[in-house]
Amino acid sequence: MPNQKLDHDKKKALVILDFDGTIFYNPTSNFSLNIPLDYIIDAYTFFNEFTFQTNETISNKTEFVLITGRSQEQEAYIKHLLETRGFRIDQSFFNQMGITTAIDESSFLIKYWTAKVKLINEFRLNKEYKSIIVIEDSHVICSMLQKLNFKVYQAEITKYSPTQTLTVRFRPPQTRSMTELETLLKPREKQNESLIEIV
Repeated sequence: MPNQKLDHDKKKALVILDFDGTIFYNPTSNFSLNIPLDYIIDAYTFFNEFTFQTNETISNKTEFVLITGRSQEQEAYIKHLLETRGFRIDQSFFNQMGITTAIDESSFLIKYWTAKVKLINEFRLNKEYKSIIVIEDSHVICSMLQKLNFKVYQAEITKYSPTQTLTVRFRPPQTRSMTELETLLKPREKQNESLIEIV
């Protein structure tokens, strides 16, 4: 038993971050490389607000993982921007669905939600971390992770005027019924669906 406690103490905490809508203010859902630096919240403000609003603790030994549906071609540039804004990213996963061609929005979202939750769950199954916190803006992903008993906080990043600095709010996700989630996961019917191009 003491050895098990020692092993647990040696393990690091993990924080899993999303990009669009969580760290990067993206009101137009533009997933190109047009990423204004001042639309990425600085790490100091982000984590100060997070610890203040949630009473969570983030130590210097915490590892940070970024998971986003953006293309792998954008990885180096986005990580550079995040580093400029003070974020330390220990691991990153871009386009974990493996999509390489244009795809309709519903199919993209279903693949994205499923692949992201599966990847996050793999971190827990590997048992390499003593704790895992997920910070994500998508209410669907938050609800799915909540069903799996993850500690997850839904983030909402806003900019009320061009001259105002970015603000971010964190809250536990609202519980959604499985019926609601199944409805969201069904392909949208009787509407024109836009194509999402992997750039």
